[in-house]
Amino acid sequence: MADGIFPLVELAIQICVARGVRRFVVAPGSRSAPITTALAAHPDVTVRVVYDERAAGYVALGMAQQLRTAVGLVCTSGTAAVNFAPAVVEAFYQQVPLVVLTADRPPEWIDQQDNQTIHQAGLYGPHVRYAAVLPMDDGHPDTRWHATRLITEAIDAAHDLQPGPVHVNIPLREPLYAPADYRHQFDREVVIRQRSPIRQTLDESAWQPLLEAWRNARRKLIVAGMMNVDPTLHAALQRLQGDSSVVVFADITANLWPHVAPLVHADVALGTRDPATLEALTPDLVVYIGGPVTSKYLKTLLRARPPQHLWRVQPSGAAPDTYQHTTTLIHMQPGDFFSALADRAVESTNSGYAHQWEALTALARQQLFRLLDEAPFGEFQAMGIVLEALPDRSLLQIGNSMPIRYANFIGVTPGHVPAQVNANRGTSGIDGCVSTAVGAALTTDALTTLLVGDLSFFYDRNGLWQRTLPPNLRIVLFNNHGGGIFDIIDGPNRLDPDTRTTFFLTPQPLSAQRTAADHHLRYFYAADRETLRNVLPGFFAPSAGAALLEIETEMEMNRSVFQAFRQMVAGLKL
Repeated sequence: MADGIFPLVELAIQICVARGVRRFVVAPGSRSAPITTALAAHPDVTVRVVYDERAAGYVALGMAQQLRTAVGLVCTSGTAAVNFAPAVVEAFYQQVPLVVLTADRPPEWIDQQDNQTIHQAGLYGPHVRYAAVLPMDDGHPDTRWHATRLITEAIDAAHDLQPGPVHVNIPLREPLYAPADYRHQFDREVVIRQRSPIRQTLDESAWQPLLEAWRNARRKLIVAGMMNVDPTLHAALQRLQGDSSVVVFADITANLWPHVAPLVHADVALGTRDPATLEALTPDLVVYIGGPVTSKYLKTLLRARPPQHLWRVQPSGAAPDTYQHTTTLIHMQPGDFFSALADRAVESTNSGYAHQWEALTALARQQLFRLLDEAPFGEFQAMGIVLEALPDRSLLQIGNSMPIRYANFIGVTPGHVPAQVNANRGTSGIDGCVSTAVGAALTTDALTTLLVGDLSFFYDRNGLWQRTLPPNLRIVLFNNHGGGIFDIIDGPNRLDPDTRTTFFLTPQPLSAQRTAADHHLRYFYAADRETLRNVLPGFFAPSAGAALLEIETEMEMNRSVFQAFRQMVAGLKL
């Protein structure tokens, strides 16, 4: 086999291992056999087999979210590689590193009616940080050098200041299967270049106008979107919160709790429609960090009432102008920026800005929970009950559509604060939520809970189709039997009932009980407050094995409760 493709495949795997990519998710196939068998033979590699390529992509995403280092992803040629695309795109916008290795036919067989053969070079377009095609092995030392360079560049790009997925397409010529006595040769002496860590700073001349604006601003709002736990950032924000002109507005996926004390119900408070209250909350300086925020109320406020200064802080790259009025782009790690700012900043004159926010959010919390206590049972109340029972310092995954919105309004509960919250908010699709949670659970012994809606769950059931599931996985399914969000948000509710029901609400009669049985999940069911509270201790029992809790609600009741919620928050005022 020395003159086959195996030497370059073995080289690629050894470089991955040397650079810390040691966990791989493999979707089975024939063309990828040389890659799969090399991974299976390497003593330092851990391989997870996932049968469905779309699910496999999201399992790798969930693993990489928690590990904060690249996970490898392998598949055969043809549409198998296309099915990785949703997870690759989500990883790109979440800035999660993945190393995608797709097997391919030799280039001369493209468009020649050969099986499982498509154009795979550049398959993921602009949604990867790097893309390359591994050369066909011809035995020349320059070819080995070329392959080494490509794999090394790919892994470097995956872990760059803006991390993300990378794609290496690997054309493989038959024979694809080695003789039984073949032994893979991994070059332990492979020479690869090592990257030096990059730490960005600002010189003092750049700090001067920033500090002047900071000191003069009487209403400063720090907006934290989706990000990983960052102790450096937490310490800096704690220092800045001593200034009464500073407010921290954090998405539930910003992972600031319990280290920083952002206003838990700030998103509820921003639902006010009182002009005087909105004016009092409007900042004159905003610093926004991290990924997307869930709050539509915040986007509406800052787009309609632009602050004088709007700073975006991120390590590198072009700035997303989410609020349409960005004035300054600062290329630094957010933790480093706020640490340096805290060292230099002088506390502003007491403006009472933070106190106004605190007063309104306290009122918002009081009225929110009064409403949920008094209203008939629905998924909004169920979300609150589950979050109040969540084991402290466990991991939390939240599905898109209504679950992330409910969770963001309710917030975390003292004594039940997750160690890490993740959601696929890069593109906010409903696909892959189950698979991502499975991947996250595979990386840890900590209890990992997914809060997910019914369409998201049933769409991604194949994420459970694996030989074994991690025993620490818990799935909470909010089943309103359709696309309930389209019965709540503005727009679809103005359509005629038949159109809304057929094309948007998409009613479905499914129960998850048989799915749980198929995949050996303990099954729990609740349709009222009392039952839900009674089953949660057993559901969350740490040593009992993977479990699914199905909470059944009525779509009409959910709509009624959410309408009452919006009316309630609209009337909030200072």
